Amino acid sequence: MISPISVNLNPELYEDPLAFNPWRWQDESKKSTLLKNFMPFGGGLRLCVGAEFSRIQIALFLHTLVTKYRWKEIKGGEVQRISEIVFPKGYHIQIIPREESIN
Repeated sequence: MISPISVNLNPELYEDPLAFNPWRWQDESKKSTLLKNFMPFGGGLRLCVGAEFSRIQIALFLHTLVTKYRWKEIKGGEVQRISEIVFPKGYHIQIIPREESIN
């Protein structure tokens, strides 16, 4: 069984894999290797049939979350990176609706 997060965090494939670097895909000399190994929804014959739908759902959710709400941390948030990213003590937040500005 392949764990996509383990492949995506492999330092042999990605320089500093834990760093947020959306420009890593622009290096033309590494592009074919990176794209062959990046697997957010699986690939090949077993490509997730709902991959595109889930991308749209996630984009809509995140857009609504950041434009209509704000949040504050209550407790937790310590991150552990193993074969996946986990919050061993949980991550508790309070979501608060943003106040609409009156024009």
